[in-house]
Amino acid sequence: MSKLKNIEELREFILYLEDKYNLLDFEIDGVKPWQSHRVQIDYALGRVSGLMSVPHTRTSLKDKFLNSFSIIKSMFYFNPFFSKPVDIIVFPHSRVKNVDGEFIDIYTHYFTNKLARENKNFIEIECPHFGKHYKIKTAWRYHLDFILVLVNIFSRFIKLKNIDYEFIEKVEKEIGLRIGKYDLKSLFLVVSKKYKVEYFYYNRLFKKLRPKKIYLVVSYSGFAAMIKAAKDLDIEVIEFQHGNFSQYHFGYYFGEEKRELDYFPDKFYVWNKYWKNLINFPIDDSKIIINRFDFLENKKKSYKKIKKIKNKVIVLSQGVLGNDIAEKIIENWDYFQKFNIKYKLHPGEYTRWKDYKSLIELEKKDNVEVLKDIDLYELFSSCEYQVGVFSTALYEGIEFECKTILLNLQGIESMSTFKELYNVKVI
Repeated sequence: MSKLKNIEELREFILYLEDKYNLLDFEIDGVKPWQSHRVQIDYALGRVSGLMSVPHTRTSLKDKFLNSFSIIKSMFYFNPFFSKPVDIIVFPHSRVKNVDGEFIDIYTHYFTNKLARENKNFIEIECPHFGKHYKIKTAWRYHLDFILVLVNIFSRFIKLKNIDYEFIEKVEKEIGLRIGKYDLKSLFLVVSKKYKVEYFYYNRLFKKLRPKKIYLVVSYSGFAAMIKAAKDLDIEVIEFQHGNFSQYHFGYYFGEEKRELDYFPDKFYVWNKYWKNLINFPIDDSKIIINRFDFLENKKKSYKKIKKIKNKVIVLSQGVLGNDIAEKIIENWDYFQKFNIKYKLHPGEYTRWKDYKSLIELEKKDNVEVLKDIDLYELFSSCEYQVGVFSTALYEGIEFECKTILLNLQGIESMSTFKELYNVKVI
């Protein structure tokens, strides 16, 4: 078999594997590890094949040690098991943004503020971001650290039953022929053990708090057991859109036929009609609900009077492409040298972008500035152009009337509909 050439072939291969081996329903002791870890497997196979880089910075051992004190404090002072029963639980995005001096999750901030104004009975349970919590203390804010720590401890002692090693090795072998060696067995065992402990604690938590609804962001990022525990207790689970998706995003696309999934939310809130009709979701169309992105709408109003600066361009970096974006700009420098370039790093790249050789070279140019944590929407307001590959921010830039240039790199396949709708230049 020939090796994979691009992201499109990788995604087609994964769908082929799922269909051939019925991987979405494959179980180990009651756990469906492929279904629960599908996006992470996609990224891992992308790295093994050489088509992707590591998407985000990893926490160093030193930082883990320093953060451990904060985690211990969170376990006792922000433990959700200490909460009284509530009607609603919100699991916000772990990544926060400093807006007007306050750290907020831009996807749930306005929603939770509305709940508070209306005196709704709710709490928020926040995951740490690289081991830290940044939001101010409120009456409704709790942390997930207690469960996360217990999962890491007790999952080591879980004994799994009914493991079909022969089946797993068969799938591993086929992956090896097309992509390269990948230890699917170890992943399945770790995922299944953690899932069982997670499910135990989420089940106990929800039985104690008795919520009617749960709202979350990024359902595919470690929330499989939580979603299943909620569904088993007849608690409705609703996800807020947080970014780009397409038929190449395995957090949301599972093929053209509707199918029942254990770890997918009951409802999904999208920003507008474009997103509602973009892909075939695994749930009924009536459960895909348009819910405007309040943070973006408010920013558009705030920066309405800012004037565009000719040839000012924002470059939207992405962790999975690492050095590739900067390298592509250098390759096409005859075209880009006329621009005033603002190179905006993804938050997951802030501590590792110095490893990007091409970006270090690009930064030396007089017309290039590398930016970290700035107001993205204010920058969009003044930029005439935006440059990227498949970043969610490209859709936001369109809202600020930025002209779009796409770089022909891995992942651009997911932008086919975007290219059809907007006047896009591809380099």
